[in-house]
Amino acid sequence: MRRSIAAKLSLIISLSLVIIFGATAFLNLKIQERAGMRILRLNGAQLANLVAGATRTAMLHNDREQIQKTIDTLARQRDIERIRIIQKGGRIAYSTDPAEIGTILDMRQEQCMSCHRRNNPPERLPMELRARVVYRGNHRVLGITQTIRNEPDCSNASCHVHGPDEHLLGVLDVNLALGPYDRARRESAAELLVASLLGIILVVGITVLASQRMVHKPVRKLIRETRKIAAGDLSARVPEVSDDEIGVLARTFNRMARDLEVARSELLEWGRTLEDRVRQKTEELQRAQYQILQVEKMASLGKLAAVVAHEINNPLASVVTYAKILVRRLRSREMTEECRENLEYLEAISSEATRCGEIVSQLLAFARRRGGEFGPTDINQVVEKSLFLVHHKLELSNVEARTNLAENLPEIVADSSQIQQALMALLINACQAMEGTGGEVRLTTRPGEAGGVEVEVADTGPGMPPEVAQHAFEPFFTTKEQGEGIGLGLSVVYGIVERHGGTIQLDTAIGKGCRFTISLPKLPPQNDQDQEVGT
Repeated sequence: MRRSIAAKLSLIISLSLVIIFGATAFLNLKIQERAGMRILRLNGAQLANLVAGATRTAMLHNDREQIQKTIDTLARQRDIERIRIIQKGGRIAYSTDPAEIGTILDMRQEQCMSCHRRNNPPERLPMELRARVVYRGNHRVLGITQTIRNEPDCSNASCHVHGPDEHLLGVLDVNLALGPYDRARRESAAELLVASLLGIILVVGITVLASQRMVHKPVRKLIRETRKIAAGDLSARVPEVSDDEIGVLARTFNRMARDLEVARSELLEWGRTLEDRVRQKTEELQRAQYQILQVEKMASLGKLAAVVAHEINNPLASVVTYAKILVRRLRSREMTEECRENLEYLEAISSEATRCGEIVSQLLAFARRRGGEFGPTDINQVVEKSLFLVHHKLELSNVEARTNLAENLPEIVADSSQIQQALMALLINACQAMEGTGGEVRLTTRPGEAGGVEVEVADTGPGMPPEVAQHAFEPFFTTKEQGEGIGLGLSVVYGIVERHGGTIQLDTAIGKGCRFTISLPKLPPQNDQDQEVGT
């Protein structure tokens, strides 16, 4: 069975208190007994001196009857059990017990051994030898011995029988009954024992109550709230009512519970956010899959368009050739007004057919996949070719194209077809942004850093909000309706510029259009010149 900390603490303190109080009570009894015996010896010595003083006058007159009456009178006082005067040699001269008068003491008795254990008994006795405790029957007696010395006023008395050369005349022996003292000592010991027990009970009770209040209850509350947290209830809290270790533990527990509650809320929120993101990414992947299919269709369509353009190019060349032959024949003859009109028609047919052939040639050159064709490139020519290919798209979108091409631009080493593809993508993107409303697109070229060039494509369209602009170069990101775009245009532009070792920057805001600035170095990275450049 589990024991609580408070129970263990109370048991340890209780045992310690019993031992300490018991040892203290025992020492107190011993100290009181020694102090009581010391007081008894002093009182006994004073009583012996009192008896000696009371009998002194009668002794100086050798008045034996008065001496006996005096000790008898004194013996009737409380607690005095016996008084006797013993002459030198051990003969009892006076005693409150008439049967002892005239008898000789046995020097081997306990009260005699303190002085006569040596051959020459001392004339003066120290306090520890003057008083002794002896047993008489079933009770204790304190015996006090007082030497009677032959003082000058005693030896010079006319009635005295002792000469001046005798120093010790006898011994005064006073016996005090210790019964009252023993009773008082037992009562004192009992009171001390009762007081000690009461003290132990009181302190143990206070200890138990304090342990219950300060240790047991807080720990039980802490255990109960901990079990709640273990069961999933993170709102559990314990009262913070003290500044001791238990209070610190309670505050730490509450802080831990709050942190766990916040962490769980964050995890739940992250879980919900993750579900939303997974759903969004799933939808994006589905759109991307659909768009990839569209890209594949467009790629197939592009290959087909290249074949068709190649097939168209030959008849167009024949049309131009025959139209020029007819123009020469007509000019070599005299022409009527009708012939001159037909000549103008033939020249228009030749011009327009030639223009169609140039468009088809440009399409074939753009559609042809050529890898690693880095070479000297005039960026102004690339800009003009790009505008030529999208000119019809600009007219349909009611977008006016303006150029500001710097003269004497340095040539750079680049893949002109890829640069042309990037510029066409930016121009088509501008047309789509301003479709229906019209506007203007400006193409500007200027020298760049370290012999490079910069190309700027700016339009007057609606612009992009910041949340759209930051994803503009990501693959498959588009703001167009499904089927209108696949979100690869700007990402392809970014890839082309990056492969050339350049940079592209977008500056836009809602209502202020878009400005793309492409910076191309004079020489692309060496590894890109040595491998095929994909588009």
